[in-house]
Amino acid sequence: MPEKAIVNTKAVYAAGGGIAVVAIAIFFIFGQGNFKLPGVQDNQNSAQNQTAPDMQLSVKDVIVKKQDDKNAQVQVVFSAFNPNKSTLTLETISYTLKVGQFKVVSGDIGVSPEGFLSGQPDTYTIVPGSTVILKEQTPPVFVRNNLTANTWDSVVNGTAKYTVEGHYALRLIGSNFQTNYGDKDFALTFP
Repeated sequence: MPEKAIVNTKAVYAAGGGIAVVAIAIFFIFGQGNFKLPGVQDNQNSAQNQTAPDMQLSVKDVIVKKQDDKNAQVQVVFSAFNPNKSTLTLETISYTLKVGQFKVVSGDIGVSPEGFLSGQPDTYTIVPGSTVILKEQTPPVFVRNNLTANTWDSVVNGTAKYTVEGHYALRLIGSNFQTNYGDKDFALTFP
């Protein structure tokens, strides 16, 4: 009669458990990105392949307050709409307001945040499908002199046609906390 091989079941279970522990450790060390199941979409790579976030920026108003016969505050009021499915953080808008080719004023709205984005003053959070109105707290001053007299008069009288050029910087924060950064130039007219 052939002898039966004696199998040590404790050793088999220990070896199986050791293999499972090693497999789990490899999974966490190298990350999920290296292990793909057939038919499962790779969300991390699709988020990285997204284009820069979009924002629809327009000039809502140009408010002019004459201070005296030589000075007028000129405030550009922007409207920013978020067409994305994720929240945007608008960091800065830098702009130059012109009448024809003549520079009237320039300014900056917002600041570039340092470190963690949440809770930064002077950055603007725009939730999906919403619009925010943006303007400087202290509008720049347009000074009248011999060179600027005709343009200054048209600005103060409300007959000027403006061009607003500049750029803005924003971040789009996805549902997986993947952040896409955008820095775009713009050229707008008003009215």
